[in-house]
Amino acid sequence: MKIIQTLYGTTADGMAVPSFTITNSSGAYIELVAYGATLNKIVVPDKNGQLSDVLVGFDTMAGQELCTDSQGRTVGRVANRIAGKGITIDGQNYQITKNVDGKFTLHGNHEYAKAVWDAEIIGEDSVRFTYDSKDGNEGFPGNVHNEVIFSFDEENAVAIQYVCTPDRATAINVTNHAYFNLEGFDGGQVLEHEIQLLCDAYTPTDENAIPTGEIRAVEGTPFDFRMPKKIGRDVNADDEQLKIGRGFDHNFRIEKYDGTKQLFAVVREAKSGRVMRGYTDLPGVQFYIGNYMDGTQIGKAGKPLHFRCGFCLETQYFPDALNHAEFMPCLFTPEKPFVSTTVYQFSAE
Repeated sequence: MKIIQTLYGTTADGMAVPSFTITNSSGAYIELVAYGATLNKIVVPDKNGQLSDVLVGFDTMAGQELCTDSQGRTVGRVANRIAGKGITIDGQNYQITKNVDGKFTLHGNHEYAKAVWDAEIIGEDSVRFTYDSKDGNEGFPGNVHNEVIFSFDEENAVAIQYVCTPDRATAINVTNHAYFNLEGFDGGQVLEHEIQLLCDAYTPTDENAIPTGEIRAVEGTPFDFRMPKKIGRDVNADDEQLKIGRGFDHNFRIEKYDGTKQLFAVVREAKSGRVMRGYTDLPGVQFYIGNYMDGTQIGKAGKPLHFRCGFCLETQYFPDALNHAEFMPCLFTPEKPFVSTTVYQFSAE
């Protein structure tokens, strides 16, 4: 294993942004960028040993700053959506920045995704990023010290460890917003990918994609991925939830969640033979297939980011968790920090 640090670029306001490449003995590697604590590349072999980058995203600093869909970013303080009424902690309501049409909050107004994180190499296979979110940022109470450690190993596994420690009770739900395409970042739509989600239920949403509070069984619905099926098989089914999300853009409940690391997803792509397995110790995962990408943003190699050219598996507590008694709360304290690990492992067959 080896790590190389380079200057990725300079932000528009003059901040230098380092990047880190972690390479294993087979030549597979990942690239990490301090802007947004971004997982920017995962370069792994196909069934013929050909290396390709399987992350949709950007390869210039200008592209990173223009990014609107958080490709590869660490997102928080609370990933996903919070209803317009904000959050209530210990009887006090906090109004959180409503960054979507003034209606609700998405990804904490991208605070974490747009920050330049401090970074340090902490071993032959790991890099730690740190960022301090101040009390009152985007309306959230409390200071939070955030650490995200990315590791890569000889088995082509990318591990992401989060330790987010507040100085008072506050909401925390940090994740990574990688967009995968196992054929390669320029492989086109992902509808032919076969996916299995070990999830027995999902959380329906209202017209603003805010969970209603219901936890609905996937059985008998287009949302049943317990047996492997192509992403595109049921994406155009006559289902109100698919119409709301323009396709799959929903939180799923991981069936065997018990607080320990569990396999929650297996994805296969036939042309390349690549297989991705996802593991997490969190109770939910947002499955999203790039329904709002429209080709207006220019990504890696100067190629537009087209409709459904990548899929996301964002491990998480359920969206808007503090506003639904049925959901496990994403509330953390100095004595109980947010600590979690997600792993994406790649192979070929």
